Amino acid sequence: MPVPPTAGEPDEAAFSLTMLDVGQGLSVLVQADGKYLLYDGGGRGTSSYVVAYLQQHDVTKLEWLAASHYDEDHISGLVGVLHTTPVEQALMPDYTTDTQIYQSLQTVLGEKNVPVIYPAQGDTFSLDEAEIQVVGPQNYDYDSDNDESLCLRICYGDFQCLLTGDAEQDAEQDMVASGQDLTCDLYVVGHHGSSSSTSEKLLDAASPAYAFLSVGEDNPYGHPTEQTLNALQQHGIALYRTDQQGEVTVYSDGQQCWFGTEPCQDWSAGNQSIPEEPLSTTVPQTAQYVLNTHSKKFHFPDCPSVDQMSEKNKEFTDASRDELIARGYTACGRCNP
Repeated sequence: MPVPPTAGEPDEAAFSLTMLDVGQGLSVLVQADGKYLLYDGGGRGTSSYVVAYLQQHDVTKLEWLAASHYDEDHISGLVGVLHTTPVEQALMPDYTTDTQIYQSLQTVLGEKNVPVIYPAQGDTFSLDEAEIQVVGPQNYDYDSDNDESLCLRICYGDFQCLLTGDAEQDAEQDMVASGQDLTCDLYVVGHHGSSSSTSEKLLDAASPAYAFLSVGEDNPYGHPTEQTLNALQQHGIALYRTDQQGEVTVYSDGQQCWFGTEPCQDWSAGNQSIPEEPLSTTVPQTAQYVLNTHSKKFHFPDCPSVDQMSEKNKEFTDASRDELIARGYTACGRCNP
């Protein structure tokens, strides 16, 4: 296990990345040469904390505001930030959803006249001397909204950070297969340590030395899972986690990095007696196919993709195959209905 340096003063660092303690959610503040990017803002219960953190640390303007995806525990805090902090530009994943919090985010972006960019894989942007590389998603045809998370690799000199939101293994494997450089010093653990993320392929490709894990204490999903923690340990990655340590920060001068605290020695998993995800709705006996109203694909009820599908996107139907195709749906490539 590497021994991370803790020498150096924060004020000397030209670059810093702080994972805020938003419980079972995600919010990451990146600073490069006095310019700021906020990646996600946590959920409703911590929105005021995120706003207060920015104010207490004299963040009077954000050059970039980014949403990984549109789940409530990632974007509610962004709405509060937009009401209190000027934002120059926003990076958003290129899909829509019908949730109230998504509509609130879109409304306030419009009210504040914030230019919104929907980037594609391979696009690059600047945060002063830092480069923001969009490494995912590869497309927006996944069955899970999590896989459509906006994934960023942020490079400051020779120091790199990888942020993947709630991206799961399908999206991770597509990122690896794309041939992009995913190597990083610091990996922000995907999906709060869920077993559906942080695949071996991603860890092998990224090869991080350090990991930041944002997870709520005694959360109802059993995060982080023993599988993910074991994978991090087996790869010799030093762990920092908000449920045990609160907010955590890494600093860099573009060559070396140092941390505001020692790595966490608590590798205990969440309560695995609680299902990691809500149980899927029972398939009606009359249903011939299951529709994903987001990706516009149809599946056999026993297709593995159905278990990964967000409940809000799931619809059961006894319509025929030809009827569904006529309605604009395409057949799933996994179960070939």
